[in-house]
Amino acid sequence: MNKPSKVEFIDETTIRQTLTSMVSDDKLKTEPTYSHDSAHLVTFFEKHLTYLKNHPKVNPEHYLANLHTMIKIRSPK
Repeated sequence: MNKPSKVEFIDETTIRQTLTSMVSDDKLKTEPTYSHDSAHLVTFFEKHLTYLKNHPKVNPEHYLANLHTMIKIRSPK
């Protein structure tokens, strides 16, 4: 019986570049938020990079694509 091959996800450098470009895009909502663990602000970059590091089975390409869609600032109709 063959084992399924290990899925290769994008590397951390690419993830960091993608998150950085999201933060610099004025059309995306990337404000810092309060951490549920403490009373300090957590940057958008730190929050999502930490999530991906803590959840290694999550496909970062899909996560970042979905995140981009969810934080897009839409103009009112």
